[in-house]
Amino acid sequence: MDISAIDTLEAIVDGDTIVPGMNFVLPAGVGKTQYFNPSTGQCTPDYTKAANQPTLYPACYSSNLGSFVLPDMNSFMWYLNDPGSASAQILAAPGGAVAAKFATKFQKTTYTVNNKTYPALKIIGNLASAGSLNDAVIYFKGTFNGMEVTCHGDIGVKESVGNLFDILINCVNEDGVNDTVIDNDSEYLVLTASLQDSGATVQASGAWSWLRATAAGLVAVTHTAGVTELSNGNRTLKLYDPAVEGTEEYFASVVHNSVTHRKGIQVSDTHDPFYINIGRSTPSNMVKEGDTVVYRPSVLARSSRAVQTGWSFTFTLRDHNGSTVKTATGTSLTVTGTEVMEKGGLNVHIIATKS
Repeated sequence: MDISAIDTLEAIVDGDTIVPGMNFVLPAGVGKTQYFNPSTGQCTPDYTKAANQPTLYPACYSSNLGSFVLPDMNSFMWYLNDPGSASAQILAAPGGAVAAKFATKFQKTTYTVNNKTYPALKIIGNLASAGSLNDAVIYFKGTFNGMEVTCHGDIGVKESVGNLFDILINCVNEDGVNDTVIDNDSEYLVLTASLQDSGATVQASGAWSWLRATAAGLVAVTHTAGVTELSNGNRTLKLYDPAVEGTEEYFASVVHNSVTHRKGIQVSDTHDPFYINIGRSTPSNMVKEGDTVVYRPSVLARSSRAVQTGWSFTFTLRDHNGSTVKTATGTSLTVTGTEVMEKGGLNVHIIATKS
């Protein structure tokens, strides 16, 4: 029996580790990059149009509870580009309304999924312009289970010159709601990939395929009824409970004009009988070059949260393209800030095995 967990270390409390995450709710055909055309002055997608407006919400995972947790709804703050600057605060006060200077760019809202209502932020104004072609980073800072956690989501900003290809993955649960978690209310997830050029969907010239990140590397996904079901010319992957043990990473891949494009997405299952407490030595996943992070994982029973014995652990460090950086086995893993900085961030994939 195998279960897995993934922690993302980004370059830049005893008893629990909160794994920060930011989820995007994306309208059909809209990705996480906005393109600015210098000839026309137009943005693609145009966030001023309601049909194109993405929403972000913090999806922070408690390694001790084995579930996603809600923040304190009265003390959170959203920031644009700098979580340490008062001038970057999107809200006028913690948990309050959007500040006047950001009122044309953002809208405070909520997002309900898996019977939990999260604080959320909708983008209602364009972030790209002739004088602003830097990526926009939206930060959320809040308190989870008594710990302050900062998570962020990136909106890429690019000038649409030539071909700029990217893969967009839309993930919904059985109710058609944007979600990446299988739980007691969702028995499967549907992932649909599309190829975009400067934000506009295009027809790929070659074949689509899906890959699953494993301890042995990226492995091709095949059609298996009730587990991993492929359809729509392999653009769509339907994941059932047996395909997601803990937290997994799947990659959509397509060949277009003899060039291979690949994009990954992490999905989770929070109703398995066992789960991994990753045991990260630092409360934050933000790592500086001189830092050292140690993982001492354990397996817990979801019903009682009691630590289980007889499990062995395999560790795999991957970059954001899914390429393996380092592997190890044992009871702990040490990751240095230098390793994280060299790759601009790492995914730490932990697999627990019991024979």
